[in-house]
Amino acid sequence: MQVLERGCKKYHNIAKINEKLDNLYSASIFPRNYIRGEAQILGFAAEILDNEYAPDGTDILSGAVEMIGELLLNPLLDESGKAFNEGYVSSEKANLIDAIRAKINNKNSYAVFRCREEMCKDEAYGISETGKVEDVLPITPASLYEYYCDILSHSKIEIYYVGKCDERVLCDKLASLFATLYRGPVREVQTLVVRTVDSVKNIVEEQPVVQGKLCLGFRSGMTLRDKNFHVFAMLNEIYGGSVSSKLFKNVREKLSLCYYCYSIPESHKGVMIVTSGIENANREISEKEILAQLDSIRTGDISEEEMENARRSLENAYLEITDSAASVESWYFSRSLAGRSESPAEFAKRLASVTREEIITAARGVVLDTVYFMLGTAKTGDEEDE
Repeated sequence: MQVLERGCKKYHNIAKINEKLDNLYSASIFPRNYIRGEAQILGFAAEILDNEYAPDGTDILSGAVEMIGELLLNPLLDESGKAFNEGYVSSEKANLIDAIRAKINNKNSYAVFRCREEMCKDEAYGISETGKVEDVLPITPASLYEYYCDILSHSKIEIYYVGKCDERVLCDKLASLFATLYRGPVREVQTLVVRTVDSVKNIVEEQPVVQGKLCLGFRSGMTLRDKNFHVFAMLNEIYGGSVSSKLFKNVREKLSLCYYCYSIPESHKGVMIVTSGIENANREISEKEILAQLDSIRTGDISEEEMENARRSLENAYLEITDSAASVESWYFSRSLAGRSESPAEFAKRLASVTREEIITAARGVVLDTVYFMLGTAKTGDEEDE
């Protein structure tokens, strides 16, 4: 997507693209590359001023649609017409390699990434959305163009618009935009959901940091495709999803074992990673206490206050989604991947019916898969932490 963003037939370079966007009241168009479960999402997103606020009557929405169409469907090619611009591909390969190598600079997120990578080593989810350096190096302008054509022909295309407009007019514009695009059989992407674990993997890596990073990867056994996923949402919130969670109140505040400690769920893959920053000497006791908090939920140690705090926290979070156009798009796209369509408010209402027994049952289905520990080898003052 970065190569497409560099230039197209009508706007050959970034300068010409920015000139056009400036004329659309500083509209912005940016590439997207991320994963949901084991589906990789590629595309463009635009942020624009609503047409009614353009004092000179500029049709900003039509201009943005036209620009995305040019970038996506009419890329700048070489003389053969079967390869991307060599200069753009070369520089974007270098940028991507730099980005991949730079991941290690943020030790907190890198520890989570390594835990995910080790936990799902033989699964597509274990591969980063940016890939590996050894996969980037052999890319050529011709091979990249061939891949681009394959994506346009065989990948599912979804378009989301959040804002005010004449829906029929917008749909007509988009239909016209893609009218000449060749479409072959569409590939369906299925995410493998692993619900059982044969043995726990333990990974220790040394890094020049003072603060150790402990990550525990769990198979939750529940995804957005499950009708009772709202139960898992409550479980995660009670366990490690907020400042009123058991991990925060007990492992971080009461026992002072961690600088931070919280859980990160992935709703399509059915995994949950608990990440924490600790002193190296606290590794064993921290791991023990993180697991103990989950065990306490499994045995029914859930107070009415914890239930209510989790419910209110989630309800507020879901209702705040509508405050951001980007959050609204992300919500409905994620639900679409799982075959769901409920609104944030509708999903929030389901939380009221969640019982303690349902949370206990869900917690008993969560199993530990991988323990990743980044052992800090630096002394105070010499660390490379952000």
